[in-house]
Amino acid sequence: MNFNEFLEKEVLSFKDKAVFDDQVLSEDKNQIEHLLSLQKYVEKIITKRRIGAGKEKLKIWDKQLKKIQKDWGVPPEVITAIWGIETNFGEILGKYRVIDSLATLAFAAKGERRRALFKSELLALETIKHTKGIEVESLLGSWAGASGHTQFMPTTYLKFSAPFGGKNVPNIWNKENPLDALSSTACYLKNLGWSREGFILKKATKPKNLNYLKTGMNLTREKGFTAPFGHSGTHFKFDKNASAIFHYNRSELYVFVVWLFSSALQRSPQKITWPKNREQISPSEVSVMQEHLILLGYDTRGVDGKLGVNTKKALIDFQKAIGQTPDGYPDRLIFKKLLAQPSP
Repeated sequence: MNFNEFLEKEVLSFKDKAVFDDQVLSEDKNQIEHLLSLQKYVEKIITKRRIGAGKEKLKIWDKQLKKIQKDWGVPPEVITAIWGIETNFGEILGKYRVIDSLATLAFAAKGERRRALFKSELLALETIKHTKGIEVESLLGSWAGASGHTQFMPTTYLKFSAPFGGKNVPNIWNKENPLDALSSTACYLKNLGWSREGFILKKATKPKNLNYLKTGMNLTREKGFTAPFGHSGTHFKFDKNASAIFHYNRSELYVFVVWLFSSALQRSPQKITWPKNREQISPSEVSVMQEHLILLGYDTRGVDGKLGVNTKKALIDFQKAIGQTPDGYPDRLIFKKLLAQPSP
């Protein structure tokens, strides 16, 4: 089945309108190599210029952001931080046609589950066109199909978009007026579990006998501890509000950046002390690490360059075997020790 036949079968109304985009497929295949460490991600996103711009946006939209907080319970600085991270306050809404991105990935993304995911988003885009009257063919967004001021996927828009003031069809793409997008973001976080009484992150004393395999954020862990730099770095408690942000963008790094950026927009910015000599290895090196762990009998359940729970468990078991603190943190020192192990 070719691309046009796929469109004719699955989303007939987009036939002859969606165009296969090779660049989208390239971005999808290479996305893991673009991953940054927490320190580099923070340094890239939270700049003096962006903090200044965020504070200015808080002033401009002060009255409206306070109304959104009253409606949904999400503070203005958190909404503004997400807005700044996602599109630099609406300046960079994306360069890819959403219809092309979603159609390309629904047809040719690697793995049946990913293709099914993007097919559901493509069908949701079709629903937006027919039920909301939005000219979706003109929408621009990310290569993965997210669009608008705070980068909603089509299914998210259908479920959680909430117009500011409760009137009309939510327009999260209006470059001059972000209020529908900001209201929708707060609505989304509220529905993901955001609590007025909760918190995102707090620095914490490392608990005794901490099981590092049970640290970190995931889709089923609403609260707990996380240690982004392993046993020798700062430890943090996270709450249901961190979990809500994690569901918004499934990355622990993203949660930290929202927390740090939103605090920087207030009077008391949070700071992190970056540990020395604990540089995290790159995704390609994680793949090499996974291969060596498997060779030594520690099952990572595959080689994908990602530090998932199976790879973390395998690394912890290796650390225990060589007498290292079992924190599952893939720094350069443990990587070198792993590579130095004789093959069985």
